[in-house]
Amino acid sequence: MSPHSARVAQLDRASVFETEGCRFEPRRARLPHSQRRACFVAVEDALRSNTDQALAQMVTRLSDLYTTSRAGLSREQVSPAHLAAKCEYFLASDAPKVGFALDEAASRSALFRQLANQSIVRVIDFGAGVGSTSVGFLAWLASVRAGNGKTQSSVKVELHAIELGAPAARVFERSVRVAAEHCGIELSLRVEARDFFECQAPEADLILSQTALNELLVEDRHASRTLTLVHAWSKAAPLLIIEPALKGTTRALMQLRDSLLSLGGMRVVAPCLHQASCPMLSRAGDWCHEARHTERTPRVAAIDQLVTRRDHRALFAYLATEPGSAITPFTPSSAPLTMRICTETLGSRGKSERLVCRSDGEMRMLRLLDREMSASNAPFLNAARGEVIEIDPLPPNDRIAVDAQVTIVPLTITCSPETRRHTES
Repeated sequence: MSPHSARVAQLDRASVFETEGCRFEPRRARLPHSQRRACFVAVEDALRSNTDQALAQMVTRLSDLYTTSRAGLSREQVSPAHLAAKCEYFLASDAPKVGFALDEAASRSALFRQLANQSIVRVIDFGAGVGSTSVGFLAWLASVRAGNGKTQSSVKVELHAIELGAPAARVFERSVRVAAEHCGIELSLRVEARDFFECQAPEADLILSQTALNELLVEDRHASRTLTLVHAWSKAAPLLIIEPALKGTTRALMQLRDSLLSLGGMRVVAPCLHQASCPMLSRAGDWCHEARHTERTPRVAAIDQLVTRRDHRALFAYLATEPGSAITPFTPSSAPLTMRICTETLGSRGKSERLVCRSDGEMRMLRLLDREMSASNAPFLNAARGEVIEIDPLPPNDRIAVDAQVTIVPLTITCSPETRRHTES
């Protein structure tokens, strides 16, 4: 048996689109991620008020509520311990997710790319919480501008935050001001302690929402009202929604995606490669989320050790959209067919298989026979889970040919000269 057929991995549908980082991240855009982390550390230091031991107990309680006792979340939203866990631990844990998602969106959308080249960026954060989403955006913006050589030019962020809880809104203001100062970003801030259902989406360059919709999508009585609201957001500006990487919340987000497409006026940017219905929803066991390796801040690392958390990856599900008409799922004349690898290598006697989600909206189990492995098709086996590939020629029967050229599609978010001229005009 060859080494490739010996690499047997279970098809874990609970972590489709998971990325393992060590092989995947180096092929992505090389941005100064340490600069983002430094911003998170600055905010973390500014918000410290509890001992590590006390905070660890608060984090454990809040984690239990989110994963196994979600019915108790509404009762404890105003708890001081709940707020402390969010601002002293979860803020620095959740903020990196924003940059990961925006990297992907900016690689595929001129509207997302141009954010880093504008002199003024108007951002709305719905369900802003204690600031993890806006802090993550500010850190991403500063790091991408640095990567594009724009450190000498100034940028102003006009940030409008909507957060129902007044205590969280107060923490939000403090955290984002620390982040903006650290990143050298001029900040114009407006914070409203109110229900975002009462707000119409004003003009903006970006709308953000993290862990604010999941409870409104799961129950039927909320679904219609929430869909109407989010559809308005998606038509108004580029939109990024981030939700917990749990089966129920993730599948609800996938269903929201399909419902938005059916209403029209927007298109999906990421993580999907197509505008067709999600092929995973037809199978009850499928749900996709991201799992990205990230360097933890000192406080998060200390708390993780106390609560014996072993999985140090950033786990999340997300949806990025932009206004406009959804393009056809796949147009052979305009773009090559691409596919995202959704599993590790599934080895069996004489062959290796991997599940892929294609840009034509289909999911396929591709196979490569051991005897037909070559230098040109080896990237099919070597690519990390979550990467996007092209295969030439396309395997008509899902069997990759010995002479097939498998290419890993790189992720780049540097603005093109055309985009830059349009942005600065």
